[in-house]
Amino acid sequence: MGNGWTGTFSACTHYVDCWAGQTDQGDIHKGQNTGNGDTYYWSGTQQTLANTIALNTALAAAGIQVDGFDYEWVYKNGNANTYSGQTGGGAVDPFEVVVNVYDSNGNIFKTYKYDYGQNFSGWTYDTGTETFGTNFLDPTFFGNVEVLVTGKDIAGQAGYWGPEFRANESGLYVNYSANLCYNNPLYDATCPGYVTALFNQQCTQNPLYDPTCPGYKAANLSTQCAANPLYDAACPGYAAAYLADRCYYDPLYDVQCTGYQQAFFDQQCELDGQYDKLCPNYLDPDLVDLGTTDPVEEATSTDTQVGVAALDFTQTQPIVQDVPTTDVYVPEVQDEEVEAEETLQAGAAMAMEDDIEKEIKQIEAEANEGETAQEDDIEAELAALENETTPGEADGNVGTGESKQEDDIEKEIAELKAESKTKKKTLNKNDKIRLLLAKKANELTKKIENAVTLEQQMVTQRSLLALISFVPGFDYNKKDLPQKSFYPEKPTVDHAYARWFLNDPKFGAMEDLQYPKLRSN
Repeated sequence: MGNGWTGTFSACTHYVDCWAGQTDQGDIHKGQNTGNGDTYYWSGTQQTLANTIALNTALAAAGIQVDGFDYEWVYKNGNANTYSGQTGGGAVDPFEVVVNVYDSNGNIFKTYKYDYGQNFSGWTYDTGTETFGTNFLDPTFFGNVEVLVTGKDIAGQAGYWGPEFRANESGLYVNYSANLCYNNPLYDATCPGYVTALFNQQCTQNPLYDPTCPGYKAANLSTQCAANPLYDAACPGYAAAYLADRCYYDPLYDVQCTGYQQAFFDQQCELDGQYDKLCPNYLDPDLVDLGTTDPVEEATSTDTQVGVAALDFTQTQPIVQDVPTTDVYVPEVQDEEVEAEETLQAGAAMAMEDDIEKEIKQIEAEANEGETAQEDDIEAELAALENETTPGEADGNVGTGESKQEDDIEKEIAELKAESKTKKKTLNKNDKIRLLLAKKANELTKKIENAVTLEQQMVTQRSLLALISFVPGFDYNKKDLPQKSFYPEKPTVDHAYARWFLNDPKFGAMEDLQYPKLRSN
């Protein structure tokens, strides 16, 4: 510490021992060549000699810790061996050494004071060790270490008769050791950076240790996805898990669903029992057409057979003929659907009348050319109708309804044929219309028998119904009906057989087959 001392002082040039002299400048004398290096002498004015060491620079080695320091002060405080004349009757001059240790922020970390305001008549050597008491202090923790030496000649005598200090022989030595925290902040809980190091260690071992850990978000997503792939759309396997989840609740969600084929088959069977022969509610068309030994099926196959009422073409009004009936459930329909059906039938009748009018004009034209030609044409058409396939022969079987239907129509045609031969000269327009109606009815009957699907049967039946309802000369735009009911007042049929018939489990299937469109909703 001999170099680097600062303060207010002047050089001693008159004697080897610079305490002598008659005057002073109120400063510290710096004596040289005393044989012991630089020596400082105080006058009657209090002054401080200072030396500063940059501790963090001096200890630039890495991996060490600063434990404290050793000191050695060489001084004398004896008023040049003369004690008389001191103020206060021989009092000793004040003299002390102070050591201030600063941290890197400029704050005092530790302060140490050494008071030598006592009578030291000869040169004194004072040594010792100071320990900071705080472990693992890296040099970067410290700033400067400051040494301050302060004194004065309390008697104020002329010259430099105060305390003396040998700077070259005095010194401060920093003590340090290996810092075990340097390479391992986790060595001790008091290590600087221990908290941060512990946090990083825990995060490295388990990113889920704390939400602020680097990689916490990715680790949390991975954990949640492992437990439940549906946790987030970014989860691996999310698409497959989502498909499986949807398929669990609805096998029809996707064709890839397990059980999709069976679910689709069940759905189609529910919508239409005739979708496949394997449907639980499938009805064998052969059994339905031919009937079975079941009394209910026999009753439905006979009594509910679709037929054409016998027509009397000699009348000018529609003829209502009694047909066998049975109690059959008729699904409820809205008034709008009924009106739409009536409008459709009326339109069909009007269109039919227009077609018949065209044919009548053609017949009248042929009649003008010769009655024989008319008779030949009628004969040819009737002969062609007779040679056509008899109703029921399309499937090789003739049902009860088909036989009756055929007999009625053939009977009408025969009557009209005989009438045309005997009264062909007096046939009026209505007679001709009835003749054409008979032929068309016969054709439509055969179409119904040969229809492949139920929809084709329904369309042809609708045309046949319009044909049956057509009355020559009747204005279909007038819909005024008599107030009298068409139906006789009869009590509702309610007996054991009817109740058993309606409660039969196959009755609903038969009804669905007959009215598929009305029951689809």
